[in-house]
Amino acid sequence: MLVDSFISGAAPENSGLKQAMQAAIESSSAKWSELLLTRTLPWYAEEKAAQGSHAAFTCVRLAPIAGQPSKKRLFFQKIAYKWEAAAVGDVCVFIVSDDCLIDAFPIDSSAEFDNSPCLISSLRGADDAHIVTKSGELRQGDMVFLLSDALAEWFLRSREDGFSPWKTLSRIKSEAAFRLFIERLRETKQMKNDDATLLSVTIGKLP
Repeated sequence: MLVDSFISGAAPENSGLKQAMQAAIESSSAKWSELLLTRTLPWYAEEKAAQGSHAAFTCVRLAPIAGQPSKKRLFFQKIAYKWEAAAVGDVCVFIVSDDCLIDAFPIDSSAEFDNSPCLISSLRGADDAHIVTKSGELRQGDMVFLLSDALAEWFLRSREDGFSPWKTLSRIKSEAAFRLFIERLRETKQMKNDDATLLSVTIGKLP
């Protein structure tokens, strides 16, 4: 519901990312409440519903920076993009440039992961969501990774141990390969046995 509400644009397109996320939270909370009213739940489900549903949520917006030179001039130049992110919880964005991790958001150390992250609650409005934001610039060849918590923790620990986890993730080209990779990390106790999601974008030339 959070993802659908954010993508459908509950807030105006020119609004800030924090405002767009707040609008998505409010819309999702209302839909969740309406859904519960249409369901007849057993007593144990009612008790769980009374506690609310909780989720971590990170949203990212990528856009070319205004005032760029013409496409012809850009053919041999690096392209400047802007990235913005808003987050609640421990789903992480990592920015890699020139084979270096230059940004980690909203968590930048593997030691910061625990079993009680700040989460969005279906019972409270966006004002209580503790949304944090960050932004920066991207150049041609930069990589953006969006990772769920267990995989993000592995990523940061691997980097802290002197490795380049972005190289490992960049070699994964299919869902089957990703599943095998995650199973191997779990079997070798390098990653918690938790859900794992990976999205990656490499900044290229303008079309």
